[in-house]
Amino acid sequence: MGSALAGFTAPSEPPGGTGAGERASAAAMDAVKNSKVLSVQSNNEGRVWEVQLAGPDGTERLLEVDASGKVSGARVKDTGEGEKARVMGLSKDARLSFKDAAAKVSSAVPEGRITHMSLDRYGDEALVWDADVLTSEGAWHGVKVDARTGNVTRIG
Repeated sequence: MGSALAGFTAPSEPPGGTGAGERASAAAMDAVKNSKVLSVQSNNEGRVWEVQLAGPDGTERLLEVDASGKVSGARVKDTGEGEKARVMGLSKDARLSFKDAAAKVSSAVPEGRITHMSLDRYGDEALVWDADVLTSEGAWHGVKVDARTGNVTRIG
């Protein structure tokens, strides 16, 4: 079976293979122990990834990770206590991990590559992993996965 983050590939890598986004998220988690992924964003055509992590106290950290997995540019996001509480709530309420959500997204659009994925709360308290997926033909798909149940709630 392939990697759960197989959809996170650089443009030059085929969908379904282990890719730069997987290395980026793993490297970020190794650099900041006891943290959870809040978002992963492909920059510079997948050669650099911005990974946002949440610490157990709600502190947010932004890290840049190159395609080889080298971490640089780590910085603490300066937020107030209210934002830290919001981030702790997101992390606590999400039963579906980033890795498991990425697997759901990759299954929903198997021919695509994930370019961005983040944990977000929407209006009625819906908590979702929200992903942007591009196919090799250039078609964009927005995929939402319920972070509590793991159900794919939207593919568009």
